[in-house]
Amino acid sequence: MNSRTIIDLETSKRNPKFETVVLVVKELNISVDAAIFLEMVNKAVSKTVVDFFDGKSETEVKKFIALCKQAEAFQKDE
Repeated sequence: MNSRTIIDLETSKRNPKFETVVLVVKELNISVDAAIFLEMVNKAVSKTVVDFFDGKSETEVKKFIALCKQAEAFQKDE
């Protein structure tokens, strides 16, 4: 991409094709949701949670979520 295209995308003067979004999120190692709904992600998720998961692999995140679900199920059984 040339610099003019990047500036237009950053300033919302242009909307990228979906294929471009996919390439960018892969390069930045972020989710498509995080790229498209950035304002929603930032409002819906506290900075503490974002910091906690920062640098963790998708596998680590999935293991943590599974652990939380097991703990929740355990509490329901009590």
